[in-house]
Amino acid sequence: MFLIGVCGDHCSYCPRYIATENNNATDLEKVKELWVRLGLRDPAFHARDLACSGCKSNSKCAYPELRACAHEKGMDNCGLCDAYPCKLINTAFEKTEKLRSHAAHVCKLEEMDTLQKAFFSKKQNLDQIHNDMNQGGKGGQPPTNDPTRSR
Repeated sequence: MFLIGVCGDHCSYCPRYIATENNNATDLEKVKELWVRLGLRDPAFHARDLACSGCKSNSKCAYPELRACAHEKGMDNCGLCDAYPCKLINTAFEKTEKLRSHAAHVCKLEEMDTLQKAFFSKKQNLDQIHNDMNQGGKGGQPPTNDPTRSR
């Protein structure tokens, strides 16, 4: 099974999602350390507050307006929307690029690899889904080179 979030994040690679699904507090602490280093969270917050089970209305989200829009339209992700790409998703892509630039200066190579797979490929993920949908393919599928496709 694959999991592409509303914004195009690949949950199957997301360290928050994986730690949450595995109920692994130690891994959530590692994610907290990374998020603090990236400037995404204050050091005083609790790692348990990073727990994420995907794009559900009760989970914390970096793009709440985007999630609300997709849920209102009944879409699992923005790539399935006829209006893709829109201003909301383009703003998310811009935010992601800024984070990628910053991460390159503060992350280890292994961390960058994880971030690339989980977050920094959101545009490619959504473009593929949108293209597949418009060509009569299986909209919502991850890119064909994705190792989780056969899960």
